[in-house]
Amino acid sequence: MLIAAIVIYIVFAILFGPLWPLDMFGRAGFLGKLIVAGWVALLIAGLTR
Repeated sequence: MLIAAIVIYIVFAILFGPLWPLDMFGRAGFLGKLIVAGWVALLIAGLTR
């Protein structure tokens, strides 16, 4: 899961810049918050294994 979170981060970083989680959480509305929450959950799940 950690690898999936890293790949998702890299893809979104190429599209939106390296601070995309902060930008999406602040400005993208409800869907942006869901995307960031899912990415954070994936990252945490990957770190706990």
